[in-house]
Amino acid sequence: MDHYSAYLFISLTPDQQALVERVSQNIYRPCCGNSTYFPDCNHGMAMLGLLELMAAQGVSEQDMYKVALQVNSFWFPDTYLTIAQYFDSKGINWNQVDPRAVLGANYSSSSGYQQIQSQVVAPAQKNGGGGCGV
Repeated sequence: MDHYSAYLFISLTPDQQALVERVSQNIYRPCCGNSTYFPDCNHGMAMLGLLELMAAQGVSEQDMYKVALQVNSFWFPDTYLTIAQYFDSKGINWNQVDPRAVLGANYSSSSGYQQIQSQVVAPAQKNGGGGCGV
C-alpha cells in the first residue's frame, strides 16, 4: 500500500482525467463486483493504467471501450465466450454488441455474469475459474 498512487507515471490533462474516470466507472470485471474506478484487484489496476495510457494518447471514448472489452476477453476468455453465447441465443452477433453495455455491471460484474451464466449452457472451462487468484 506504500506505493499505491505514490508515483506519477502518466500526466493527464483535466479533460483526459475526467474521461478516464467516466470510462472506468462503466467497466466491470467478472472476478470482482466493482468497476475499474475502484481497482481492488490486479485486473482493475491494469485496466485503469491502460485507460490512462489510452487517454494520454488521445484514444476516443468509444475506442477505449472496444479495447477494454478485448482485454477483458483475453483475461477472462470463458466468461466472454459465455456472454457471446448468451447474445447469440438472442440473435445478436458478438460483432454487433455494444462494448460499453457488455462491460457494464449487467454483464461483466461478478453478479451480472452469474445472471447471464444461469441463462446459457457455458462452454467447458479450460483454465479453471476466472477469479483474481488465477
